Amino acid sequence: MKRYVFYMSIVLIVVGVIGRIYAAQYTHVTTEGVLVDSAWLPIGTLMIAIGILVLFILAILYVFGYLRNRLKG
Repeated sequence: MKRYVFYMSIVLIVVGVIGRIYAAQYTHVTTEGVLVDSAWLPIGTLMIAIGILVLFILAILYVFGYLRNRLKG
């Protein structure tokens, strides 16, 4: 189960980075001075943040599990 969550967080980060690259290509300012931005910018940022948060939580769980097993035996 942890491996599946790990892979899905990596996928979230990769898709988020691709979304931000896509958003950077289509961001422009109109002649009226209005910034036109893609919806992928906030979506990509959110995906990256969630992916990193999940990786951080998995790392903490791994360290606690390692320490628990190390202290038992």
